[in-house]
Amino acid sequence: MGREDEQGRQGTQDTQDQRPSRTVSQGGGMEVQAQAQMSRRDFSWFRMDGRHNLMVINSVLLFEGALDFVRLRATLAERLPNYARFTQVVGRGRWGRPVWQPAADFNIDHHVQLDESLADLSPEALQAFLANEAPRALPVERPLWHMRVIRCAGGGFAIVFRLHHCITDGLGLVHVLKHLTDDSMALGQAPALEWHPKHARVSGASRLLCSRLQRLLFWSRITAQLLRLTCLIPDRRSSLKNPLGGEKALVQLPPMNLNLVRSIAKRMDATINDVWVAAVAGALRAYLQEQGEPAARRALRAAVTFNLRNKGDAFLLGNHFGLVAVDLPSDEADAVSRLAQTRAHMNAIKASHQPHATMFFLTLTGFLPRWLQAVLLKVFTAKGSVVLTNVEGPPEPRYLAGARLQDARCWVPQAGTMGVGFALMSYAGQIQISMFADRQQVRDPQRLMNLVGEAFTALDLQTRLSSAETEAPCTRCAPGLALDLEPGARGPTPQRRLNA
Repeated sequence: MGREDEQGRQGTQDTQDQRPSRTVSQGGGMEVQAQAQMSRRDFSWFRMDGRHNLMVINSVLLFEGALDFVRLRATLAERLPNYARFTQVVGRGRWGRPVWQPAADFNIDHHVQLDESLADLSPEALQAFLANEAPRALPVERPLWHMRVIRCAGGGFAIVFRLHHCITDGLGLVHVLKHLTDDSMALGQAPALEWHPKHARVSGASRLLCSRLQRLLFWSRITAQLLRLTCLIPDRRSSLKNPLGGEKALVQLPPMNLNLVRSIAKRMDATINDVWVAAVAGALRAYLQEQGEPAARRALRAAVTFNLRNKGDAFLLGNHFGLVAVDLPSDEADAVSRLAQTRAHMNAIKASHQPHATMFFLTLTGFLPRWLQAVLLKVFTAKGSVVLTNVEGPPEPRYLAGARLQDARCWVPQAGTMGVGFALMSYAGQIQISMFADRQQVRDPQRLMNLVGEAFTALDLQTRLSSAETEAPCTRCAPGLALDLEPGARGPTPQRRLNA
């Protein structure tokens, strides 16, 4: 009971840190926070931008239907300010403590812009545009987010949504997406109450620790995990450890059916996240072999995000997750064995205090000088080669300003010496897999992305054989991916615990 109680106590403190201190009136009668404390963990993310790595979550929302930009902008102007963070900038309060404070002369037109110079953009041109935008920092004198609306070739439009990680994590971003959109075409500009942050309530209060002994035990385990992570040797040398450069690539696979990925997990008594991590491990093994690098010398290590927030508290935004060091079975040739090893590794981590330890580390670095935070960050990120995150998106189709959200994609940022990040996002019964890569570390990003698809193929076929199932795999898929891609298919949502 001690572990859960202490986790709840930490969550309660985070909630208190994110509550407004007072409100003031802004034009139109809208109330915004005058000033609110910024958690040290979010402050750590704010200061984590590097020369070649920005802590910006890049995402693309693809819509079907005609673009009514006036209605779109009016809807966003009505709904986004319900989250105070979207009208605030980072400042300094009493004793130099970081705070969220109102932006001077906040104007939605500075953040939501229609780019007519990019009209009728093809998917390939959109991908190139994203790669050029990714290294561009968001201006700190304004709230740290931006939306660029682009008309797409063949109809429909895209919203390129860039958001600094200090505002929220993946779970919070999905809550924002649900609040901005509707569950049908019928709703108008005013948001529904279901996902309204001002009508949400913090989940049930946590119990206090029963004894000092339990508290001592909890923090001793946190300390032990931090010492263990500190003593880990840096990850094996490969091209994935090359020095970072300025050129980035943002690539993705076509959407995959969530139900069929879930069936792979079911055959092996695993989770969707286990399947996802095992597929990336197989793709990295194949890619390094094609590059002439030894793959079986030692397993690669990944930093995998682990959600520690109650789902009902996502409206609070901020960051409430840990990063766990996972040994990827990239030295294993057999796909089924890779999945079995991944499942064992992830089960061991779920039973440990490692996610809490890394979240505590991120909080701690927010108290340190920026130069010392950067040094510690390089030490810890040197222990892994890639970042993996899993984001559970809306299970049902969503609509915005009379247009249906067809697809949602996101690219996870990396910190320190890391330059490769994989993201899995579910939406309306499909999963979208994307990769953000530094071209100094991955010379052929699309090939590596295709190998992820081929790794899913191998898992699908070999787990069928292993479980003696006789159904034939579907062939309508991404390059090398024997999975059904029927757009209208829907399935259960993935495991909630492993996302950020």
